[in-house]
Amino acid sequence: MHSLFRISVLVLMLSFIASKAYAKNVLLLISDNQTWHDVGCYGNEVVQTPNLDSLAAEGVRFRQAFATTASCGPSRAVIYSGLLTHSNGQYAHPHREHNQQIRPDVTTVFERLKSNGYRTGLIGKDHIRPLEQYPIDFKPKGSSRDVVTMAKQAEQFFNDGDDPFFLVLSFSDPHPTSIDGVGWGVRRQIEGYTPLEYNPNDIQVPGYLPNTSEVRESIAGYYQLISRMDHGVGLTLDALKKSGHADETLVIFISDHGTSEPGAMGTHYEPGVRVPFIVRQPSGKAGVVNGALVAFTDITPTILDWTNTKFDADDIHGRSFLPILNDPTPKGWDSAVLSHVGHDVFAYYPMRTLRHQRYKLIWNVTWQAEYPLPIDTFQRRLWAGIRRENKKMIGPRTVDRFLHRPQLELYDLQTDPWEINNLADQPEFAAQKEKMVNELLATLSRQGDPWLRKYQPE
Repeated sequence: MHSLFRISVLVLMLSFIASKAYAKNVLLLISDNQTWHDVGCYGNEVVQTPNLDSLAAEGVRFRQAFATTASCGPSRAVIYSGLLTHSNGQYAHPHREHNQQIRPDVTTVFERLKSNGYRTGLIGKDHIRPLEQYPIDFKPKGSSRDVVTMAKQAEQFFNDGDDPFFLVLSFSDPHPTSIDGVGWGVRRQIEGYTPLEYNPNDIQVPGYLPNTSEVRESIAGYYQLISRMDHGVGLTLDALKKSGHADETLVIFISDHGTSEPGAMGTHYEPGVRVPFIVRQPSGKAGVVNGALVAFTDITPTILDWTNTKFDADDIHGRSFLPILNDPTPKGWDSAVLSHVGHDVFAYYPMRTLRHQRYKLIWNVTWQAEYPLPIDTFQRRLWAGIRRENKKMIGPRTVDRFLHRPQLELYDLQTDPWEINNLADQPEFAAQKEKMVNELLATLSRQGDPWLRKYQPE
């Protein structure tokens, strides 16, 4: 009898040890308003991001990854639910007068992981409502720009308890630090970090923006904030390693969407929705550049897959990328669907987009209306100057075309990476347009997109 008891105890102890040894934790790092090409490992030779570059060298860098909406609050609802904006209910920002929140019948990744015995934490910016649907065990107060303190809070979380964990570290950098004026650059020093200085004359202005001294100055300040965020990433990864959990933790780095400049935030153009996306999987391959088209709808199912958390795949719009993570040229990952409703209550402009490897189709649902810029973009220096001086161009686009868009936009990204030449009405591209319209409509119909009750793309 005593022998049987001892064997039972031993089996339980071994099971406990095994469960801890094979714990599958998740660390999700989110920057705020950062376009894909503004990271060193994505080819930017000016901005300094040594920690993100190292993370990519140790894991996988997705070449073409997409936020499904270029707006902070709605984007996070997609990240945490796996559902596109038209289905999860958070159509715009949750705070103040915007008052948008996720639908009561949507189950978040936090809820799913809690039911599977996970500790949950969120440090920094949340932009989610209602918090009852985001059960978070650890949510300390503090500035989401104080990257040093955020890393210390992460260290506390890593070492606080034996249960497997899901931690989100959500930086406010490089979101502009002010609505008025240039809006970028480090405005307040934090203890333990010295900001880098960037010379505006060194800046290579991306092709969708005007190459002016003011724009270069804005980007220099933006790079300052990116480098500070990168420093926070490094401190946090060091803390993870010191805690002993690095070899059992899936690390994902993304930005919630692209930069705040016009032509990016609040649009479905590449600078708004194409983002950095880096993943480090324990025992995974290092230095992989993955060509799959992944989107934020794929984050929740990937986390659930990694943590062995049960879910019904029909309840989520994305799928796990774990099976193709280490394959540079995976098959069957050649398209992404994006959905936008509004940025804030002043900027309702629903869009649905189908992105292929070469072509992109944008359906501007209420295309007869003038495009309303997000308040962040509208009040800052570049757009304020365009309005004040009645300028006719914004980079390579006319201001009139930027504000008054057709129902359908079709771009060949291979020959037109900044989406200037709309091919939707050109006869030689009629078959391509029809194919993509039908594919987009079929996907939206399966998802029960409520806008289809009133609107059709042609």
